[in-house]
Amino acid sequence: MKESYEKLYSLLPQRAKVMASELVFKLSGKPYVYHDKILHPPNGLGRGVVSFSIDFELAWAWQYARNQSKDCEKIALHEREQVPRLLAKFDEYGIGATWATVGHLFLEKCERGWDGLAHSDMRRLQHFENEYWKFSSGDWFQHDPCSSVDRDPAWYAPDLIEQILASKAGHEIGCHSFSHSAFGVPCSSDVAASEIDACLEAMKPFGLRPTTWVFPGNIEGNFDTLATRGFKGVRAFPHSWAEVSLPLKRNDDMWGIHASTPIDLDGGGWNLEERLARLKKYVDRASATNLSTHIWFHPSLPRRQIDSLLFPLLRYCAELREKGAIDILTLDGLVDATEDALIREGKV
Repeated sequence: MKESYEKLYSLLPQRAKVMASELVFKLSGKPYVYHDKILHPPNGLGRGVVSFSIDFELAWAWQYARNQSKDCEKIALHEREQVPRLLAKFDEYGIGATWATVGHLFLEKCERGWDGLAHSDMRRLQHFENEYWKFSSGDWFQHDPCSSVDRDPAWYAPDLIEQILASKAGHEIGCHSFSHSAFGVPCSSDVAASEIDACLEAMKPFGLRPTTWVFPGNIEGNFDTLATRGFKGVRAFPHSWAEVSLPLKRNDDMWGIHASTPIDLDGGGWNLEERLARLKKYVDRASATNLSTHIWFHPSLPRRQIDSLLFPLLRYCAELREKGAIDILTLDGLVDATEDALIREGKV
């Protein structure tokens, strides 16, 4: 049913999309709750939890994006401007987030191999197209400038990663592949392993060993390969409709984490006050059920959406936490809290 709605929704003109989205939310009982009292702690957690995850990618996310690939560096430079503002506000409210980070951003520089290719030791994706991306010619790494953060800051970001790590809010750094590669079709296990290993290697100089994985483009696949690399949590959930829930232990021993809602809004015509009220309902539902809501976004959000949606939402969450109504946890913290609750119940 969700797939049918999304297909119909995609055919609507922009203003109709906005109106349909607002109407469905009001009439459908959203946000939807999934609480399995056998697989989850029967009483949830001690308090409801809010988690924020941030897909941190710069130009890598947009190089093959339909209708946006030509602007990938412009988007990346805008994102660079936003990150210090985001960190300052997260620090102001004492809120840690999970930064799902593309591995290439950890590099200060890189250069072409003997064959003229960027990262010639890595396995390559074959050409493919899907709803969001179109990679139809050339080499997957053809846009990599193979220079440095000083010359091409749209493709490298060790300086910003240092700022994230220095933040007093206490952020988590998660893994988002090395080059924002698709992990579903047509990604082979060899390509997946190459992407994961390169990302982990790039993180080593920063003393990082991530335990949380976020799929680029939310395109899932190669779970077996991920499980062999020691990841504990993965932003993927067996019940895609679930918006307020808790992580579920998978058969591969990783924990599947639900994604409740993005902050990002496509197109114009949105009533930002209505959207903010909607986001607050996700938080309120988590508080009322002792479950969790997980809100995610890209730092490339338009400044107006950050100022009118994200920052007021952070303030709202901080106020509820001060009242003892919610906890705010990174994704690894959410998984640990869920596992600890199950251990206390004798279920793990």
